[in-house]
Amino acid sequence: MKTSNTSRGYSLWQDAARRLLRNRPAVFSGIFLLLMVAACFALPLLPCIPNPNTTDLDAIARGCSWQHLLGTDHLGRDMLARVLYGGRISLIVGFAATNVSLLLGLIYGMISGYAGGRVDAWMMRAVDVLFALPFIVLVIVFSLSIEEVCRDLTSWVVQHTGWSRDSVAPLLGLVPLFLAIGALGWLTLARIVRTQTLALREQEYVLAARSLGLGHCSILLRHIAPNLLGPVIVYTTLAVPGVMLTESTLSFIGLGVKAPNSSWGTLIKEGADRMEIAPQLLLFPSLFFCLTLLALNFLGDGLRDALDPKSAKD
Repeated sequence: MKTSNTSRGYSLWQDAARRLLRNRPAVFSGIFLLLMVAACFALPLLPCIPNPNTTDLDAIARGCSWQHLLGTDHLGRDMLARVLYGGRISLIVGFAATNVSLLLGLIYGMISGYAGGRVDAWMMRAVDVLFALPFIVLVIVFSLSIEEVCRDLTSWVVQHTGWSRDSVAPLLGLVPLFLAIGALGWLTLARIVRTQTLALREQEYVLAARSLGLGHCSILLRHIAPNLLGPVIVYTTLAVPGVMLTESTLSFIGLGVKAPNSSWGTLIKEGADRMEIAPQLLLFPSLFFCLTLLALNFLGDGLRDALDPKSAKD
């Protein structure tokens, strides 16, 4: 009886998934992030979670209890509700701003690397100039400059749709923040994409596509962009923590999320002001924020190791 010695082959993505599943910190981090997203977006819909702006004057700055699992703040608002709603805002700003920087950096880096020559040199010098400018100051100036535009847009939406200002303003009020962070946070991705594109444009399949008469846009979209997916995924998971940290920094100094909205950054700021009286106001938002950042970093490291072609030889 003959036995076959052939083994089943795996594609690049299947092999990367197998290596990722063997990385326990990355797997646990992914599960934790899914639970955190579900908690922030699903738990506030339950009737047992009160509105974060509802005050209980009989339970001001109290500790944990069955009625308020994480206690209350200085105005009697439930801390669990505030932390969950704040996590929703922080996650939305983090992923939305990362997607903005992802789009800008991907387009800019692909054009620069594919064009090469003087076009590439001038485009990269522009990136170097922007790198030399203070990032936080630029985000503050850019956010304040487009804030007036968002106010006018809010008034237009209320006037032409009949929606109430209270329902429109909290959503559009976040637009200046993630646009400012995303529009100025694409520089690192542009360099990564440009380096990868310089190598990909000399590959045989790209040269074959040129010889067949395909246009530049077709080559970029069909042959180069799909091969940039691995580094882009890794960058995204590693960039979201930085964006969330930037948003928290701006909220901490009063230039981020505006009331009545609150993010983890604003909750940490309020807790720091009253940490000697009620330390739980600082402890719980900081704990949720730090665990989420650690999980994102562990997941990003796991994806980087799984998608690294050199690790496939180990």
